[in-house]
This record gives sequence, structure tokens and C-alpha cells, in this order.
Amino acid sequence: MKLPVALIVVEGALEVPASLRLLQDAGLSTKGLMPRNKGGRGRFWKDAPRYNQAAANIGGVLGLADLESFPCPSGLIQRYLKRPLHPNFTLRIAERMLESWLLADVGLARYIGVPSSLLPSNPDAEENPKRTLVSLARRSKWRSVRDDLVPEAGSLGIVGKGYLPRMSEFIERHWRPSEAQLRSESLRRALAAIRQSIGR
Repeated sequence: MKLPVALIVVEGALEVPASLRLLQDAGLSTKGLMPRNKGGRGRFWKDAPRYNQAAANIGGVLGLADLESFPCPSGLIQRYLKRPLHPNFTLRIAERMLESWLLADVGLARYIGVPSSLLPSNPDAEENPKRTLVSLARRSKWRSVRDDLVPEAGSLGIVGKGYLPRMSEFIERHWRPSEAQLRSESLRRALAAIRQSIGR
């Protein structure tokens, strides 16, 4: 039995393909689904109560955001929703960023051209998984990966100009959430919640 997902809402651009992959991994068709990218943490949490309320009327809603520096996912949810999470609203928080879930897949090492031994053993514990991923990319054997993922000298950004398309490609074509969950408790809980909501 599958619970229809009427709406997907995400914090940022990289969560768009990630949310679809999570649903696919859980055995749910994503045909016709177009995640709403809120374009940042502030906008996502400002509208989260509205999506929580909407879940009672439209059916399944999947939300995906980053924990970042907040102490715990449950506290973050309580802070912004103000009222209990509706059963139809599957709201999952990546610890500390979505990149920790990507680092948990050993296939990422092959994708960016570094030894798998360089991947962190506990990605959820990384203070800034995005910086960790970029630091790994600096050691890539492929110049194209370095050019895409590493910011140019003198840049104020923490990622390269090709970061989003390159990592989106990894998520869409190579990321294996079921394998990655073995190295990320945060991802394991997210997949379990999604599968439970679908009724598997």
C-alpha cells in the first residue's frame, strides 16, 4: 500500500533531487512530482507551519531540510511548527547537512576520484559536511571535478561554480540511499520514516 505524496517542499536546490531519490528508494513513483524549493532555511521554516496544516487536507507531504548548527531535529521542528507534526507531514532533517548523507555513500569517492579511505567514518558528526566534501574534491585525480567543486582562488564562496550540477548528477544517477544509511543514522531514520508513511 502506498500513501500518495501530494507535495514535496525542500530547503534548497540540492534537496530537490535528493527528495525524489529518497522516495524512489522507498519504492514510490515520483512521476509528476515537482519539489518546491524554498530557496533557503528562513523561507522553509517560515512556511513549514502552513505545510503542516496543509498535510491534513491534501495528503502526504514530504519536507526536507538541514539541521546545521541547531542542537537536535526534534527541537528544531518544535521551535518552528508550534503545534504537533501532522502524521501526513513527513519532515526529515539531515544532520548536519544533506552532504553528510552523500558522504555516507562510499560510491561518492569513486565519483569524485578520491580513495574511499578518505571519506569520514561518521558523516553525521562532521561539523560542516559541505566543506568536508569540497576538501575531498581538492584531492581529486580529475581536474574537471576540482574545477567544478572547489571555489576559485580568491572566491568568498565555499563551493565551486559547478557544485550544484555536479552533485545533482551524483544524486540522480549514483547515490544509493539504502547503502548510505549504513553509515548515517540520520539518513537511516529518514528512510524508515518515509517507508513507514508509505505503508511498507
